[in-house]
Amino acid sequence: MSETNPHTPSWLAPLRSALRQEQARVCLLGAHGSTAACALTLLNDTRHSTSDPVGPLVVVTANDDSAERMFDDLCFFHELMGRPVVDLAWFPEWETLPYEATAPHVGLIAHRMTTLHRLLVTPPTILVTSVSAVMHRVIPRSTFEQAIFHFETAAAFERDSLVTNLLRLGYRRVSVVEIPGEFSIRGGIVDIFSTAYANPVRVEFLGDQVESIRLFDPSTQTSTAKLNDAWVLPAREFIRPPHVPDAITPIQADAEWRSPDLYGSMDTLFDYLTTVPFLALDQPDALKKACEAAWDKIDDGYLRHVDRDASHPYPSPERLFLTWQGIQQQIEACSMLALEPLAAPDSTWNQTFSFPAQVPGSIGLGIRGTAFSQTLSLLEGLRNEHRVVLVARSRGQVDRLLALLREHDLPADPWNPTVLSTQRTGKLPFYVLHGDLSAGFLSGDLRLALLTEEELFAKGARHKPQPKSRTATFLSSLEDLNVGDYVVHVQHGIAKYRGLKRLSVQDFESDFLILEFAGGDTLYVPLDRLNQVQRYSGAEGHVPRLDRLGGTSWAKTTARVKKDIEEMAQELIDLYANRELVKRNAYGATTTLYHEFEAAFEYEETPDQLKAIEDIGRDMESTKPMDR
Repeated sequence: MSETNPHTPSWLAPLRSALRQEQARVCLLGAHGSTAACALTLLNDTRHSTSDPVGPLVVVTANDDSAERMFDDLCFFHELMGRPVVDLAWFPEWETLPYEATAPHVGLIAHRMTTLHRLLVTPPTILVTSVSAVMHRVIPRSTFEQAIFHFETAAAFERDSLVTNLLRLGYRRVSVVEIPGEFSIRGGIVDIFSTAYANPVRVEFLGDQVESIRLFDPSTQTSTAKLNDAWVLPAREFIRPPHVPDAITPIQADAEWRSPDLYGSMDTLFDYLTTVPFLALDQPDALKKACEAAWDKIDDGYLRHVDRDASHPYPSPERLFLTWQGIQQQIEACSMLALEPLAAPDSTWNQTFSFPAQVPGSIGLGIRGTAFSQTLSLLEGLRNEHRVVLVARSRGQVDRLLALLREHDLPADPWNPTVLSTQRTGKLPFYVLHGDLSAGFLSGDLRLALLTEEELFAKGARHKPQPKSRTATFLSSLEDLNVGDYVVHVQHGIAKYRGLKRLSVQDFESDFLILEFAGGDTLYVPLDRLNQVQRYSGAEGHVPRLDRLGGTSWAKTTARVKKDIEEMAQELIDLYANRELVKRNAYGATTTLYHEFEAAFEYEETPDQLKAIEDIGRDMESTKPMDR
């Protein structure tokens, strides 16, 4: 949707011209929620379509939740306009309380380190972050650049220093790599779950030469892709200098809070930008309030720490965080755009433009209780002046919406970005696009009407459960296990759980489960083999007999169960063979009424649920009896 588009908004060219001025302070009214993301995508597109030298567009919101929504909306509009999503980056905050003696989650560290590296190597055109992330000082850029390293196929690599370099970057040596920040070495094979990638890399050496580099699936240990090179980025935001006595000892959980004592001074996010950025501030007054509220929490956290451990104090807040005044000093040389819903924050924002847009509810769309037929009538009216795009959160829902519109004799096609640069000739069809948009809007300037599923079917926000991480699942399984509980080991049988113990094995430390078997025999199970152990489940009040480690009782039990299962399987085979001979009346294909009911379903189906629904539908249309 650049200036070749016949419906380029009237405010875009003068806004871009105003922002070319040195240290410009410009305000765009009506830019909030998804309209802000749309405006920024349009603006960034036109900035990069000229020969003017441009730095990255840095978007700052009040908190991490709003930053994530902004990032998702920006991704949506890049896809809508056929632009590469790879041009976007997000820099999140730690999500830990100030001065709490816990390490930040490795997933967040991975995201942050990847973004810092991108800023230095292949800068994104848009960087989204929150004011709390901007406040937090980061590893000095020079330290970061000197510590990171990469492998290259057919190139020499000094293996003698590999373990030391990984340990000082915060990696842990384990037997099997499963999560970011882990590595293992088996002869000439080195597995590293670098924070630079979504999957671990396997580097094969022949002497000191890299033979091959592959990504692999940690759950199956099978290769998924071949790489020419691979970067290793920090797994902790604390990089120890080489050649110090503790360079290879485990990094303490609270090390990040003591970083200023190691480095002397810290850098900020802006120090990693290679060119002067252009800033978009999502409601500057809200950013200032969020910064001040964050400082209250920082001061409270620091005082709590001093009360707990006055003998080993952390560095003062000013050495770890920027104040609002400090942020202003960092960005005062930049041109800035204030994104405001109604009015400019103050007189310093001396040029104002407006992005006129309506929310769907202003014309009766998305109102609870609205009949679907009435919604279709409103949409048909919009089609006279707008390109109407319906946004579905799953690809299955795209197909359902297309079928539903066609069953109502309405023209409908999957979205194609070329539609934006095509001159209208009469009514265009409805378009359906797979994406994630926080809210729709109507724009006369753009001749565009965007509606989400929730607005189309007049329902509240879709309840999409957050996927549970591997780490969260692991922790809950241990929390449910108490010392003294009976457990079953897949190879050795029934034992008692006696707790956790940290042991050093072959020069690396790891946590082990202690299992006690009959006769007092003990088995230490590493946590990466936790899937071999599960809680014992039996009749209430029943006390099981412990198996002997290395004995035959468990083998006899499993053999007996295997024989019973084989007999049961034969009975089931006979049963299903008889059922194959039975016939019944088949149900007809699904109707329009069914598709309306299906499309209006409030929850996001999982892939397994969608498959089950499709399987049941096929069964009902078959003459074979359904058995589920």
